[in-house]
Amino acid sequence: MKVVAVCTPGSVLSALEIRGDLSMVERRSSTMGSGLSVAVASARSEIVLSCRSHGDQPATIVTAPTDNPTSLDGQILAIGTTRFEAVEVDGDRLWMKPIRPGVVQAGDVVRVIPRELLGSDDFFPRIPDGLPNAWDSEEPRYSAGYEKRAELIWNAMTDLGFFPTIEWAGSEDGEAIVARGKDRKALLIVDLEDPEQQKTMDLLIAEDGLAFWIREQIAHLHGTGE
Repeated sequence: MKVVAVCTPGSVLSALEIRGDLSMVERRSSTMGSGLSVAVASARSEIVLSCRSHGDQPATIVTAPTDNPTSLDGQILAIGTTRFEAVEVDGDRLWMKPIRPGVVQAGDVVRVIPRELLGSDDFFPRIPDGLPNAWDSEEPRYSAGYEKRAELIWNAMTDLGFFPTIEWAGSEDGEAIVARGKDRKALLIVDLEDPEQQKTMDLLIAEDGLAFWIREQIAHLHGTGE
């Protein structure tokens, strides 16, 4: 089951971000330097998963018309980099409450979290989403080395005070981690699937230089490391 659109009344979003306090904001664009637009819903508000858009709801994650999202009632779901708890069925609507921050956008796969992983609060290693790899690499998405590298980059960005997101999974260019500032503007994009970038990251990690590199790259691109 795949997301075909994320909608608010009268709008189709580029992406919907669940923030740290579990409130929701619209992201109109995911390009470098772009920010977020208006708030969509307050903290811990519920969101609809449905096979059609519902204009009377603050936000709807829309799947294909042939899907049956209501069959997922009672499950913990991973959608994009977020997690939701499915709490109630209302006709063709499955109401969900967010339980982890992240980003949802068209193309994301709706995945049921295996029960053996329900007790874990760790973001990595992630659950495979079934999307294709962009590169023919020795360490493709979800391999042990790939996930560990992504985790170290994510943690380094977080420790420096940035807000990382994982985006563009399944795209032609491949998955990337985006370091965002307090205003959620994109400050640095690190390709995760590019084999040459993987080698660069591995060298920085081995030399304990990853955090310095991230800070210097952001300072070079934007004139600040904050």
